[in-house]
Amino acid sequence: MDYLIALLIGLVVFRFLRNSISSLASIPPELDTDDVVEISQSFSCNKCGTQLTINRQSVVANEPPKHCKEEMQPLD
Repeated sequence: MDYLIALLIGLVVFRFLRNSISSLASIPPELDTDDVVEISQSFSCNKCGTQLTINRQSVVANEPPKHCKEEMQPLD
C-alpha cells in the first residue's frame, strides 16, 4: 500500500513539473506591429519609489506594469 501511495505522489509531482517546464520553455506569440501604439506614460512604484516611462505599448496588453509584485501607479 505504501508503494502505491508513493507511486501516485511521484506521478503527480512528475506531471506537475513536466507541465511547468514545458510552459516555461514555450515561446510567446509575436506581436503584430499594428497592435503597438506610441504613448508617453509614466508610472511609479508605491513601495520603493521606482519610476518608469513607457514610450510604446501593446493595445492587447494595456494593464499597468508591476514592480515589487504590485501594480505601479500612473503619474500625471
